Amino acid sequence: MINRLRGLLGTTDLTQWEQDFVRKLAEVSDAGEVTKLSGAQVDKLDELHGRHFG
Repeated sequence: MINRLRGLLGTTDLTQWEQDFVRKLAEVSDAGEVTKLSGAQVDKLDELHGRHFG
């Protein structure tokens, strides 16, 4: 999901806040620390992914 959303960076499909959020998730993913996401972050990730790819 993170990689799919990463493809939307730099487009107008995401708000500035959403772009910052996806960039942060991408950093966490690249560091191999996805299991450290909070429940709220996972919920927001799921919401964003569902809105754009659901």
